[in-house]
Amino acid sequence: MSAVLDLPKTTSISKIYKAVDIVREQQAAIILSNVAWETYNQFVEETMDKIVNPLFYYENENLLIMVKSSEHEFITDYIVLFINFVSVEWSINCGSLGSTTYRKDDIKRGFEPDSCFYFENEPKMRGVKRLDMSVHPAPDLIIEVDITSLSTFRQHIFAHFGVPEIWRFDGEQIEILKLENGKYVAVENSLALPLVTPEKLTEFIKESQTLSRLEWINNVRTWARKIKVENE
Repeated sequence: MSAVLDLPKTTSISKIYKAVDIVREQQAAIILSNVAWETYNQFVEETMDKIVNPLFYYENENLLIMVKSSEHEFITDYIVLFINFVSVEWSINCGSLGSTTYRKDDIKRGFEPDSCFYFENEPKMRGVKRLDMSVHPAPDLIIEVDITSLSTFRQHIFAHFGVPEIWRFDGEQIEILKLENGKYVAVENSLALPLVTPEKLTEFIKESQTLSRLEWINNVRTWARKIKVENE
């Protein structure tokens, strides 16, 4: 569910807070139009480290406010687990900044991913305590749990930041998307974890619905070891 509220360009911070309350109450998503970049920045500064749900996405004076449901959180958690354990089994360094707020003044866009990871750029992010997009790179991989069909809005922002890869769950399956010529296209293997396919990711997410957490983790680790040996 989503709605568009057309507010004056001088939208006050209090009106954004009100929209946040509506989103939480209705477990939905709202797009506020005519929100100035300065207003968005002020809101982020006021609420940084205080509001972890919903998430916020800003582009072209539109502010998307999207609540994270229990299903949303569950799926994100298991995808993050998958990445962490597979990376360990394959001896691949990675680092996560979770749902950190990303903002760039030069393109006037901002977002908070469901989760995100650094692989190639992981060394550059070690020890970073406060993100500065004039210095730091965008994530190498973004996790997107999109049960509300707002992917186009979000992915357009990710593309402007130059995020090379997205793992997107649509409520039924996961697709792996690669940035090509400013747009995301579906591919058969991950860039960050090349032996991972959309089919295998979807299979493991389905298993997470019925297996205990420990059983599921053991299955992931067993698979990761097996496929590593097969491809050596």
